[in-house]
Amino acid sequence: MAKTATIQAQQKWEYLTLTRKTDTFLVDELNQLFGQQGWELVSVIRDKDRKGEMVWTAFLKRPFAPGAAAPPAPSATAAAPREKTPAEPTTQAPGFDLEGDEFKIKEEPS
Repeated sequence: MAKTATIQAQQKWEYLTLTRKTDTFLVDELNQLFGQQGWELVSVIRDKDRKGEMVWTAFLKRPFAPGAAAPPAPSATAAAPREKTPAEPTTQAPGFDLEGDEFKIKEEPS
């Protein structure tokens, strides 16, 4: 009797940081630009920037979707999401079929 184990693909994410001088500006931009584009607010901190001024920084994430539209270009103080680069090809582990979103363990003849 052959047994099959199913392993689901891990969710991939893209990240964005947004920095503003006041919480009001930060909330307004979050509502206007990112609230409708699938970005989820993960955390907000208030700290000093490189110039020593107090700023609010928001950390956002959303599920990565190849070919998804890039977020609108916020003002210069916000960081854009990092470009994804294709991963180096890896050798296939024995006993695994890595094609598609669902992985199945293959029985190897002894």
